[in-house]
Amino acid sequence: MFVRNRWTLIPALALVLGFPTLAAPLGYNLTVVAKTGDRISGKTLTGFKLPSFGANAPALNAQGDVAFYATYSEGAFMGEGIFTPASLVLKTGESVGNQTLDGISFVPAVNDGGTVVVRGLLSSQESAILTSTALLAENGNTIGGETLTSFGPPAINNNGTVAFVGSFSNGTGIFTQKGLLAKSGELIAGQPVASFGQPAINDRETVAFQAWLSGRIATAILTPTAVLVKTGDTIGGKTLTDLFFGPALNSSGTVAFVGTFLGGTGVFTQDALLVQAGDSIGGRTVTSFGYPVINDSGIVAFFGTYTGGSGIFTQTSLIAKTGDTISGRTLIGLGQPAINGGGEVAFTALFSDGSSAILLARPIVAPAQSRNSSLGNYASR
Repeated sequence: MFVRNRWTLIPALALVLGFPTLAAPLGYNLTVVAKTGDRISGKTLTGFKLPSFGANAPALNAQGDVAFYATYSEGAFMGEGIFTPASLVLKTGESVGNQTLDGISFVPAVNDGGTVVVRGLLSSQESAILTSTALLAENGNTIGGETLTSFGPPAINNNGTVAFVGSFSNGTGIFTQKGLLAKSGELIAGQPVASFGQPAINDRETVAFQAWLSGRIATAILTPTAVLVKTGDTIGGKTLTDLFFGPALNSSGTVAFVGTFLGGTGVFTQDALLVQAGDSIGGRTVTSFGYPVINDSGIVAFFGTYTGGSGIFTQTSLIAKTGDTISGRTLIGLGQPAINGGGEVAFTALFSDGSSAILLARPIVAPAQSRNSSLGNYASR
């Protein structure tokens, strides 16, 4: 059984950039939801990353349920799986859809119903998109007239629709388990698409993705029918020279991304510059950014660096940073975050003693805010 340890970090308040109706929380309560050495479903967690890779991003739903990749030991056996703090969801060696799972990708997706979806490698050495009980798509399946040969990481919405990049004999496309939404070589809103990045999907069935274009414009964030933002666009007085999409999409169709411009970088939506290198958040001057994530309130969370360290930030707050002491351990590394509608943020933390953990940060709101908060009864959990 794992023990939930709590501590509170109270960051300095910062000005809201781009979403003026947002109020910065008073701080965050951080909870260890899983850590190395914990036993879950008889498996002892040994880490949340593979040796040559960085910390992996967990998945987080509206209820505050976290799903994450972890390596584990069971006696002399070593394996990998997808876990929640309470249970094992899926592990290598299991049978799914009459196939044995040989490998699991590092980043799962989870919806509010608790369905976890992930990319996996089957014993046939074919890749697949799967849940713990079903193969949703696998190499050799034909969707939208194209026979799939490989997959990118999936995204899932609360309707159970799963979106992913799929490859086929003469190109790539954006697929769901039921249809082909876009493919290379076609035009989207007049732009010729050459290849695709990982998609995001919301409950309105909007699918957004980065695409690299074969025309004059280098890259853009698109839906199957529209260009949301592209290089050359000017947002917040900055003309984009490149952009990087994590992906991050909320229910209103707002996307968040890292954009570069002459003389700097920043975190943007298609309508606003939220924060740029050189801005101060929580007393730290941010110098670079990881992929941002966004919720329906417009709160954006991201990994950021500053001189001498790194942290998990929103556009108004510093949530956690290297050098913090957490349950007697010094934080030395942080992974990419996930965020939900209540503003909770989950991320992987690495410590100086070689241990690691999955942390969940819950915002502390003023009483007037909490009456209307969507956090529910988390205080009693």
